[in-house]
Amino acid sequence: MQQQQTAGKPGVVRQSAWTRFVKDHGSILMFLILFVLASVFVKNFFAVRNIFTVIKQAAVPLVACMGLMLILTTGGIDLSLGYTLGLCSVLLGMMTKRYGFPAWQAIPLTLLIGAAVGLFNGSLVQFLRVPAFIATLGSGYVLYGIAQIFGKGDAFYQLPEDLLAFGDTRPLEGILESLPAAAQDNIFISQLGKLPMYVFISVIVVVLVYFLRHKTTYGRNLSAFGFNAATAKLSGVNTARLHVLTYVISSTLVALASVLLTIRVNCAQSNLGGTNYTFEIVTAAVVGGTSLFGGVSSVVNCIFGVLVTKSLENIVNLLAVNIYLYQPLMGLVILLAIVLEAYKNRKL
Repeated sequence: MQQQQTAGKPGVVRQSAWTRFVKDHGSILMFLILFVLASVFVKNFFAVRNIFTVIKQAAVPLVACMGLMLILTTGGIDLSLGYTLGLCSVLLGMMTKRYGFPAWQAIPLTLLIGAAVGLFNGSLVQFLRVPAFIATLGSGYVLYGIAQIFGKGDAFYQLPEDLLAFGDTRPLEGILESLPAAAQDNIFISQLGKLPMYVFISVIVVVLVYFLRHKTTYGRNLSAFGFNAATAKLSGVNTARLHVLTYVISSTLVALASVLLTIRVNCAQSNLGGTNYTFEIVTAAVVGGTSLFGGVSSVVNCIFGVLVTKSLENIVNLLAVNIYLYQPLMGLVILLAIVLEAYKNRKL
């Protein structure tokens, strides 16, 4: 792609619009290429039902990815994410099934548990100066052990109706039923009416995080902290509070993702998350253009990062190949994303 010098400023290179788009929104381009290729070569991928299936599969990971994106922007990482999800799931199951807590009590308590995990992780990283990689990896195994002890290895099935209603109700169904019969027979409208509440909760979370990340002082300070924490502190940013708060927000969103995933599968268990779930969310965030070196992230790009990972999972299922092929595919995707990030930082 040809580059031009800025007029009146010799030696200053002006990037073309296409180059800037590739640099800033590579995940969108990656998703579009994947979507077109899959639509052509994978049978039923482009079917309306399948598109809505991908949307529903992406909704819950998107909530967790929003939180991890914020942590990666600080230059840190959270490898306890999957274990936090499993702990919150099993405690939610215990509260609702074993002890009879109503949903309006159990859900806020689950979110508070997630916030406490974030406070613990953030304090380890910020005040004890433990590297985020080690701190969150260690705390993750502690959380998994706690989940096993409290849950005793049990899985809680057939969750109470008031809990399931929080994520499984279909808010558009009643509205669409008032449409003419011809419109209701339209497959797109029909599938739209079947979208469960957890998809709309995910959309609300994305909108809130977009505002927080891109439209507030917190978001600007987050980038400054990620680029250079010492400089941000000298500029008047309360870096300690910012750092710990980011871990609290992230783990709270993971707890919310745990609630939604538990409702979606109608089962609470400690193995709902784990290492594989953490790896999937990290992959989605990195594919979504979030820099592992801090300072750079975008909510819109992370949406497409999640869509890339869930589309690949969907393609593997449609092709009826070995499901274990999904993990090496994710490994290749994250390696490609890291290589492209290093290349664009050097060349673009």
